[in-house]
Amino acid sequence: MSNVLGIIIGVIVVIVGIILLVTWWSVFIKGVMATLPILLILIGAGALIYFISEIKSKLEMGKGDASADEKK
Repeated sequence: MSNVLGIIIGVIVVIVGIILLVTWWSVFIKGVMATLPILLILIGAGALIYFISEIKSKLEMGKGDASADEKK
């Protein structure tokens, strides 16, 4: 019984969401336009930090291999 109730509630919520999206389309677009630049800045900064740390770790691993070869 609870699964059927969950499906019914899910369908109602989807229908209400579609109605509100159509009604508030211009507000939705403005919200996307407001959040997209911030989202792109955060994703870009995260990617830079990740790849810079990957390059640093590869350089440190290379230094570790070179010093191990010198000790032999």
